[in-house]
This record gives sequence, C-alpha cells and structure tokens, in this order.
Amino acid sequence: MRKLAVVRPRRGTEATGRYNYVFIVTYGRSGSTLLMGLLNTIPGYRILGENNSTLYRLYQADAALHGAHAKRGGDSNLPIHPWYGATEWQPAAFRRGIVDTFVSTVLRPGPEDRVLGFKEIRYTAAHMPDLAQFLEFIRTAFRGSKIIFNHRLPDKVAASAWWASNPKALDEVKAADARLRAVPGDDRHFHFEFDDIDDSLDNVRELFKWLGEDLDEAAVRETLARPHSYKPAAAGAAPVPSP
Repeated sequence: MRKLAVVRPRRGTEATGRYNYVFIVTYGRSGSTLLMGLLNTIPGYRILGENNSTLYRLYQADAALHGAHAKRGGDSNLPIHPWYGATEWQPAAFRRGIVDTFVSTVLRPGPEDRVLGFKEIRYTAAHMPDLAQFLEFIRTAFRGSKIIFNHRLPDKVAASAWWASNPKALDEVKAADARLRAVPGDDRHFHFEFDDIDDSLDNVRELFKWLGEDLDEAAVRETLARPHSYKPAAAGAAPVPSP
C-alpha cells in the first residue's frame, strides 16, 4: 500500500516576519482612501488600497482546512476512507504559506518598508458575516498587526456616490458602522473619526501617537490638500476626482 509522503512543517519566511502590519477596516465612502494617504506619510509605511477582499477569501480557505482537520484529522488514513489524507494535512503550515504568499505577491514590500497593510471597505454584514473570526485571523496570522476602524457620519456616507441610489443606504451604513464600533479600542484596535479631521490635526496626532509614530505636519497637510477619491462617472468614463 502506497504511503503518503511526509512533508515537514517549515517556519514562515524571514521576509514576512520582518514587518509589522496595519489594516484599515471600514465601509465605502468613509474617507478611507485619504486615511490611507495619511498613513503613507510615515516613513517606511506601505499601506495599499483595496484588493477585493482577497485576504478574506484566503481566511475562508484557512478556516475550512482548520475546521475539517479538527473533525477529520484523526480519521483512518486508508485509501478506502472518504477523508483519506486528512491525517497528513498541516493546517499551521498552510496558514503560514498563504500569509507568506499574500505578503510577497499582493503587499509587495520594498527595501525601505517596515510596516505593510491595506485598506478595505467590504466589511458590511452582507460582505462578511463572520467579521469577528476574520479579525482574529488577522491578529493571529500577522505579527504585530494593528487594526484601524475608520468611521464617518452615516448620513454623509449614505448621501455619497453609489449609496445615494440605495433607499436602504442609511440603515445599512448605520449597521455597518455599529458592528465596527462594537470592537473595543485597545493597543491593537483604534477607532478613527474621519469627520473630526480639522486644522488642529488633533485626531490625526492621536492616531499617529497610538501607532508610535512621529507626525510630519507638512506632509500630512499636503496630503489633506490632495484629492484622494472620485465621483461616480458615466459608464465607460474614467473616474473624476472629487474636490
């Protein structure tokens, strides 16, 4: 009878473990692109834009394998068994592998980078029913990770861009905002109020202090003066920057 080859688990790559991570968690039209720009004024930060919830899909694969292994990992390893091979799975190595691959092929760190991350808006209940589990995956899989929840007044969000054509927009935005606010702030979770940005830069300073980073006031003010989003465009037309 042929035996399955034993693959020894390996450690995560040196490259992945070299960085800390910051993730912006929010909903559409909350000002997250501008927040991304503010974070990128910090030397060594590489905070990217959206990736269509690619990391969430990798988490789902990780959760499927870990869950199945917990149930079937002790089953018979005979080739007549429907879960043949499950005893040889290596869920921890699988997780390290997908995280390594995501970092190297999506986050794409450069030689000067020390903190990596991205912003994503697909965190409504419709996009992600298992938010708590996904956040735990982030905290576990990415060493030194910090999560920034970006908030904007729901009535402003609901009147903006594609939300405006949805008659249930205000209720949906309020629900999305509330589920993020339900996560307590601490040394790994920060709630940023987009509407509180003003000339004093007080809330931006508070965020940078939480991150343990210095604020370059000139760079921050220059970033605030630049458009960081777009208005909905006609079909087939290029996006138009917002004022």
